[in-house]
Amino acid sequence: MKFRNHSKGGNLFSSISHQQNMAKRQVGILKLKDAIDWSIFRPVLQEVTGYNTKDWSKGGNLPFDPLLMFKILILQSFHGLSDEATEFQISDRLSFMNFLDLQMGDDVPDANTIWDFKELIERDGRNGSNKLFACFRDLLDAQGLVAKEGSIIDASFIEAPKQRNTRAQNKQIKEGERPDGFEKGSPKGAQKDCDARWTKKNHETHFGYKNHAKVDAKSKLIDSYATTPASVHDSQVFEELLDEKDKAILSESAYKSQANEEVLLKHNLEDFTMLKANRNSPLSDDDKTYNKKVSRIRVRVEHVFGRMKYMAADMFRRIGLQRASQHNALCNLTYNMDRYAFLQR
Repeated sequence: MKFRNHSKGGNLFSSISHQQNMAKRQVGILKLKDAIDWSIFRPVLQEVTGYNTKDWSKGGNLPFDPLLMFKILILQSFHGLSDEATEFQISDRLSFMNFLDLQMGDDVPDANTIWDFKELIERDGRNGSNKLFACFRDLLDAQGLVAKEGSIIDASFIEAPKQRNTRAQNKQIKEGERPDGFEKGSPKGAQKDCDARWTKKNHETHFGYKNHAKVDAKSKLIDSYATTPASVHDSQVFEELLDEKDKAILSESAYKSQANEEVLLKHNLEDFTMLKANRNSPLSDDDKTYNKKVSRIRVRVEHVFGRMKYMAADMFRRIGLQRASQHNALCNLTYNMDRYAFLQR
């Protein structure tokens, strides 16, 4: 029996044709390539890296283009990759090279360069990832995609690598102290996360951080966010997520409190917080009907966190609150880009 000869000899023309065919398939990360005006990030990147002020005439290896490095961070967040896996996948996958506008044989940043760039944009309080998120959010505002007619507030867990400490060490960490041997700068201390916390929800135990987000109910775009240890109750960052343009807030019953009601009154916001039953005070039929109506809209925030989980946004491989904040900022930004590309289509 004869079979089709699939080989074309690996000539130059077949290679070019293959790359062109792959470039036409706008799936995965490639959906973002043409949908996003990447040039809007260059001024922010120049500011937070300091590349535009450094004198490179004195020698030394020239850095990679910060816009290329930023796109690598978006690629990494989109696929939930480690630095080492990112380096390998860029060299291995044509779609990744296409997204980054790289060609076969071009220099690819290694894992250490990717790590250094992430550290660089946050160094000395530069808050690079927050500024990059704000840059894109301003674009969304300018295009009227964040209507502010109704915003949903909720939080999701970001699991950190679990620590194997003694009870005494965990007690010290919980009190804000670093146990002996966990000093900053020491080899052991560099591997110990003294900012992450344990918590329990719905009989499930979590260790790490929380991504508190305010999501536009209409467009399902993330408008603002905050990062805290996992033990911080959702309601404690409620006011931090609000701004003067909000009109109405929807949230689950965990946010129902006298303090939050006063915050909503102070900001003149409509309150659509779900009601909760108390001991000896069950919900009435009207209360249940109200909760059902609010839940139909509030559930849209679960779509957001579900999409981010699909992109492995809940997979955190680094140590410390500052790096967790950067992780959340980049994941929230990547989600907004993905959602923006969908809305553009």
